[in-house]
Formats: sequence, C-alpha cells, structure tokens
Amino acid sequence: MTPPWLQINSRRPIATAYGPAQRDVVSAAGLPEVLQALAACPAHRPTPLYSLPTLARRLGLSTVQVKDESQRFGFGAFKALGGVFAVGRVLRDAVGAKGFDELAGHAHPQFTFATASSGNHGRAVAAGAKIFGARSVIFLPSFTSAEKEAAIRARGAEIVRVDGDYEAAVARCRETAEARGWTIISDTSWPGYETIPKYVMQGYTVLADEALKQAGNAPTHVLMQAGVGGLAAAVLGFLWESLGERRPLSVIVEPESADCWFQSNRLGEPALASGDATTSMGGLACREISPLTWSILGLGVDWFMTIEEDHVPPAMRVLARPDGDDPVIVAGPSGCSGMAALLRLCADQAARNALGLDANSRVLLINSEGAFGEPALFERATGLSVAQATERMR
Repeated sequence: MTPPWLQINSRRPIATAYGPAQRDVVSAAGLPEVLQALAACPAHRPTPLYSLPTLARRLGLSTVQVKDESQRFGFGAFKALGGVFAVGRVLRDAVGAKGFDELAGHAHPQFTFATASSGNHGRAVAAGAKIFGARSVIFLPSFTSAEKEAAIRARGAEIVRVDGDYEAAVARCRETAEARGWTIISDTSWPGYETIPKYVMQGYTVLADEALKQAGNAPTHVLMQAGVGGLAAAVLGFLWESLGERRPLSVIVEPESADCWFQSNRLGEPALASGDATTSMGGLACREISPLTWSILGLGVDWFMTIEEDHVPPAMRVLARPDGDDPVIVAGPSGCSGMAALLRLCADQAARNALGLDANSRVLLINSEGAFGEPALFERATGLSVAQATERMR
C-alpha cells in the first residue's frame, strides 16, 4: 500500500500521445526560436548536468543526475529562460522587429512590464525589461525574502509589496496593470490570458533539451517540483513529445501546505491546495495551478507527491556536503525539493516498489534555484555559507 503522500494519476494510461492540445501549450517546434534569442546573449551557455554516483549507490539506484539551473546566466535560477524570452518576444511583435538582435541596444521606455512573483520570475522579468530598455513593476507577496527583493531592485524594477500570498500578488498585479495599460508577463494563466505564459514555458524547454542531450542514456524517472506548473509542464511536455512512449516515469513534487497539484489530481480537475501555502519553498508556494498546464500535467504525469518542511534541510545538506567524489551543488529550498522527494521515496519501501526505483533506475532532478535568496536557511541546514559552498564547487 502506497503512503498517503504519494498518489497515482489514474488518467495517465489514456494519455499516450502528445497531441494538438499539448503542443498548443508547449512544443519542441518552438525551441529554435528560443535558441535564436539566446544566441544574442553573450552570457548564455548550457548549465551543467551533474552525476552523483556515490549517492546513487547509497540509494540503490543506477544513476542520479542533477541539472544545475543555479548557474543559468549567472542568474541563479531557471526563471531567467522564461521571463527574459517572454519580454523579448512581446516587444519584438509590438515594434515589428525581425529578430531579437534588433531589440538589444534600443530603449523602449513606452513599455511597462509587470508581474507577480515570489522572487525569481520577477527578477527575470526585470532583467528582460532592463536589457530591452523598458520599465518593470514587480508585485511581491509578503513572504518574499529581502535578498530576493534587493536582487530585483538591482535590475531596475519598481517593487510593490502585497500584504498577502502569491495569489494575492497576482490579483493586485492584474488589477493595477489592466488599469494602467501595462503588459503582464506572468508564468501562470487565467481565462483569456494564455499566450504570454506559453512564451514563458517555451523558454524553459531549453533546459529540458540540454538535459536530454547531456544525460547519455535517457532517464527512467524524473522528479519535478511544481508551483503553478510552468516549469514542470515545459520539461515533462518536452520529454513526452521527444521520447513518446519511451518517456520517463514522472513525479510531481509539492510542499504539503501548497499541494494544489496533488489535490487537482485527486479530484480530476484543477483544485485549490489543502493548506495555506506557508512554506520555506517560496518558489512553490502556490495555492492554485495554472489551468493552461492541465492538459500536460493533469493528463500525462504518472505520480504526484508531497514533501514536508523538515525534508528540506537534509536535501540541501546532501547536495552541498556530498559523499565521495560527488560534486557540490548549492540549492535553495525550492531547488532541492526534487532531492528531498527522492530521499523520501527511497526511504519508503512501498513507495520504491510502486515507482520501480531499483538498481536500473536513472533519476533526473532539477536544481531550479541556488540559495542566494535564503542564505540563513542554507547555512543552518549545511553549516556552510553560500559563499563557502560556492567556493567548494570550483
């Protein structure tokens, strides 16, 4: 009998083909356009995919690989791929530019881009606006750390603090932007607002393409953290389309307090989280899914699971203080959530059996963010400062 924190997707057996409904959300066909945009950025290079052989042996697995998005553009999180690309894509169409290279070096002060964010997506939108000479206004929920706010301000954004959670920040952003004629660059969707979130997700397919090329043998299992679902839909959708029936078994991971996907799977339709989304995993602190992603995640994911707050520090520590010759990886609370899920699964024999985690399993995880936004939590968990851990990576 599987534990109560692990739940199968009963719709998965009928979702064998990546069809028109899924390709309308995110498709490998859009990857060349994103790569063209990245080609104009001198700081762009693929992020590393690290293998952790000592940990894999300890867990009784063939391989454990971690795609380290903490090194994306020197930005510290995967969000840079989506936010910057979406800003550029909207501007390109608005001014009639033929390519992204025509936008760089020209100011566009008549455009204001707004978004709600717990930190990283806001930083990406602010960075995109700064690159293209536009204005940005970022709405932050009350729990966003001072470090993340400072990083957003450093990219020229105006900050609006909202006394509430992520959904409250989204509502305030929508109300203000619609009243003032600003363009919203959101990674979540709502009725009538779907095109721009698709641009954001299309940007994220880059990391999935890189990981597949770097992995050697394709993974048998992928554990993906999910907030509203944008990153998970982009990565798992890309793997589903690229590998078809050979795609890896997929597991969506969420905080216990922000289990909107777990509850949506249980009810068979988009649903609210059972908790108030209070969690150290700020990037996953969402009470509602992005409806746009249901056709990929709601239909195509194999399993859904939750993790608890006390699973986060050990996962940070395993990555930052590895055994043997495994590489050092600096991960924030959201970034290490896939590792936290893997450790929880491997410690439960019924869960291992249900997912087929054994000596032949090749597991892929995504370190979606570094620890710059929660340095005190990282130090308490690992006994290292972020700077000390980063130095050990060299």
